[in-house]
Amino acid sequence: MEYKFNTLKNALIFTLLLVFSKAILAVEVTDLYQYKAVVDDKSQAQQRRANRVGFIGVLEKVSGRSIDKSHPAIGDAFKNLSRFVLKYEYEESLYQTYLKIRYQPQLIDGVLNEMEIPIWGNRRPLTLIWLAIEEDVQRSLVTKEDYPQIFHLLDTNSNNAGLPIVMPLLDLEDRMNLTVTDVWANFPQQILNASRRYEPEVIVSARLYQRENVWHLDWQFTNQGTFQLHQLKGDKLTIIGELVSSISTQIAKQYASLSETEVTSSVSVRFFGVKGIKQLEALKARLRTLTQVDELDISFRQGERVDLVLYLNAHVDSLKKALQLDSQFEIIFDPFSHQSTQQLEYQWLSQ
Repeated sequence: MEYKFNTLKNALIFTLLLVFSKAILAVEVTDLYQYKAVVDDKSQAQQRRANRVGFIGVLEKVSGRSIDKSHPAIGDAFKNLSRFVLKYEYEESLYQTYLKIRYQPQLIDGVLNEMEIPIWGNRRPLTLIWLAIEEDVQRSLVTKEDYPQIFHLLDTNSNNAGLPIVMPLLDLEDRMNLTVTDVWANFPQQILNASRRYEPEVIVSARLYQRENVWHLDWQFTNQGTFQLHQLKGDKLTIIGELVSSISTQIAKQYASLSETEVTSSVSVRFFGVKGIKQLEALKARLRTLTQVDELDISFRQGERVDLVLYLNAHVDSLKKALQLDSQFEIIFDPFSHQSTQQLEYQWLSQ
């Protein structure tokens, strides 16, 4: 019997999450400009091929968007890809040989700017993936012990997509809280209860099965406002490799969704809880790590309140989403203020 992913219950659970949500946690991606490409050997020909794959891959990793390879900027870059590279390094695993390529951040950003593609920030939501598999009419939850190659593929593609993921331990506690049927049908209450211990920002349930010699992988967000069922099909290992990039693309639409035609040059933001010079410098340093912020100036300071002018290279919506993902900031919302004119105000939580 086939189960349908439950969407009505999802909507109810999501509404409750909005009411009782806590501060959003995110993971800082430190290797944003690095890509691991599979190679057959260590020849120059394989290195050139890997560099082309890695260049497109790192553009997609930094932006969270699919790259049009026919764009003139890509053609120009392909004429001399070596100038984008900082370092090559080979890496051996049980299953593959990889060429790990580290690229020049400023040059990669320059190509994306030329293509008018926004840059996704380096703080990205921790994503928990519950994966069920059907083999020989038997369904089970995927564990690292039983499916090490699947875990290896997910880990590698997580690094290449710039999306921090966590797979459940599936220990006694998980199995007491969740069954394979819960994951297969995406029953939200059970999945949310079992996920709580991992403190993820995004929760995904997925199911892998074969029909008429073709593998299918269906996945869906469990705790997001969009309940669309996403489907991949093809070779088993190929679609598992595509799972993380598919999830990353959908998340980027939420967190990197600034307008390609509208960039806000500057915005005034008010911060409370800034206690003294040391905290002020820490606040400024934190804001400068955001990819959306080019520079900042102090426009007003009194007591624990500081007003800053942030000079942006992106739309203000992208800044808001970056601050939303940072646990050091908590938005202060005035329900009586008109949304379009409301002053951006945040509580600085760092001690």
